[in-house]
Amino acid sequence: MTLIQTVREQYEELPYPRRNPARELQNLHAPATSELALANHVFWGGRQKLDSSFRALDAGCGTGDAAIFMALQLQESGGQVVAIDLSEASLAVVRARAEARGLDNLTLIQGRLEELPSLGLAPFDYAVSAGVLHHLPMPALGLAAIRDVLKPHGGACIMLYGEHGRAAIYQMQELFKLIAPSTLAASERLQIVRDTVNGLHPDHWARLGRSSWSGEEALSGDAGLFDLFLHPIDRAYTVPQIYELLETSEMRLSRWLLPHQYEPAAYSAKLTLTGLSEADRAATAELLNSRMQKHTFFAAHAGVAPASVPALDDDSAIPTWLHYNAATLITPQLETRRELALNLEGIDYRFLLDPFRRDFLRLVDGKRSLGAILNDIDPKASYAQRQEKWRNLYQGLQIFNVLGLSPGS
Repeated sequence: MTLIQTVREQYEELPYPRRNPARELQNLHAPATSELALANHVFWGGRQKLDSSFRALDAGCGTGDAAIFMALQLQESGGQVVAIDLSEASLAVVRARAEARGLDNLTLIQGRLEELPSLGLAPFDYAVSAGVLHHLPMPALGLAAIRDVLKPHGGACIMLYGEHGRAAIYQMQELFKLIAPSTLAASERLQIVRDTVNGLHPDHWARLGRSSWSGEEALSGDAGLFDLFLHPIDRAYTVPQIYELLETSEMRLSRWLLPHQYEPAAYSAKLTLTGLSEADRAATAELLNSRMQKHTFFAAHAGVAPASVPALDDDSAIPTWLHYNAATLITPQLETRRELALNLEGIDYRFLLDPFRRDFLRLVDGKRSLGAILNDIDPKASYAQRQEKWRNLYQGLQIFNVLGLSPGS
């Protein structure tokens, strides 16, 4: 049996992540990788129309969080989503979830991600591949396949495991190759994993860092535990290796999903890093952090220049929420809280809401221009002072992928 057949069997037996279609309408899984307003902000400066011509791809969809969320965002406009995965069991979960939400703009394909260019699919504006490439025998072929089905100005959001942050996990994987070999039944191997992990000495570094990975078991049960410790193909990356992978695949890094995590100043204000390239700064930040278990980034064709974005003093530009469900997650907090509470990729953040910030954000509706908003708030301050407060607000919330700026008419 080949490695890829082993991977397919794993996900046929244990679809990942664990999702119950019968409870689909109780909770919307909305991964940041699939926020189409955020992708519009990153790749097209807010100029892309998410209309019936827009096509999105979930390359390695698993049980469908990204595919379902993108299809939901495009349902009203008629935009289309295609999702491909090895496992029919996983696709069956996606199919049932789509039916529960009444989504008719989602096409499911069983197959290998690397086969995408040979499937005769129309090119895509946007692609998501979260937690997939590092489970392929040759990740560069998978990324090249995604590149080949993107439109010239299209973009992708990719998540890869981080080597340094998962060091303890890889030590445990080596252990389980010895004491829970693949010749045993999956149930027996999982029991060995549970017994071993629960019996680790308190000083074992996998035990010390358990809070950073124990959620996999809590959220996805056996599937999460198997994916974490027993996956037959698991390749992690450092920041320099990601840049190398992109260069090999003729793509460029557009932006990290959480850019502030890749700034060394976030970890040490005393370092002098003048002369370091952007890639070396990100590598420095990774080494200072040491616990990045995942690297999530936006990437585009290497030869295509980034889209221009409106200037922060362009009064005709339109402040725009980058969250599909901002009305549920953000705007209610503006009325009752002293801080805006946000959770990004499992990390909790707090953003202080002073009167200017609160009043400004109350007026953000994706239609009202920056100038119109500034004219309606903080009358005691000069317009230049209001502009300065706006710049500070925008720069703060851009870190959290909350607020964007689209061109005015």
